[in-house]
Amino acid sequence: MDSGPRDNGKQRMDAVPVGDRPFAVMLRAGAVATMIALPVVVIVLWLVRDAKGGGSAALGALIAILFFAAGLAVMQRIAGDNPMTMMAGALAVYLGQIIFLGIIILVLGGVDWIDGVAFGLAVLVIALVWQVAQVLAFMRMRKPVYDSPAVDDEERS
Repeated sequence: MDSGPRDNGKQRMDAVPVGDRPFAVMLRAGAVATMIALPVVVIVLWLVRDAKGGGSAALGALIAILFFAAGLAVMQRIAGDNPMTMMAGALAVYLGQIIFLGIIILVLGGVDWIDGVAFGLAVLVIALVWQVAQVLAFMRMRKPVYDSPAVDDEERS
């Protein structure tokens, strides 16, 4: 990780400008990564577990994507200037997502028309892909870690 001064004003190429939209950056990263992983998971489980497994995997993947996208939408609404409130809100949203996904897996895992193993594996894989993509996007954001120096009228002269 490069924390030293930049040479000649050059910026790291993998950094993403954020502005006031960090949740949009993380949403885009999660969505892109899961849209790449979704067909892979569905095809693999279709081949391994038959058509019922592929359909169940698609349903599980879509449910996981909706849950995590909704979680970012909630986080964007509760985001504020207080870091403690933000952290508490993030933990509450994440805990809620995991609990609700677990409940859905338990409820739909026992239904006859769903392959519970394929459904659960798809939810797990998509959840992991989403979380990794979201963390990587957050780490690549250019976030100011200090206030910009103020220039006084006396310093200008």
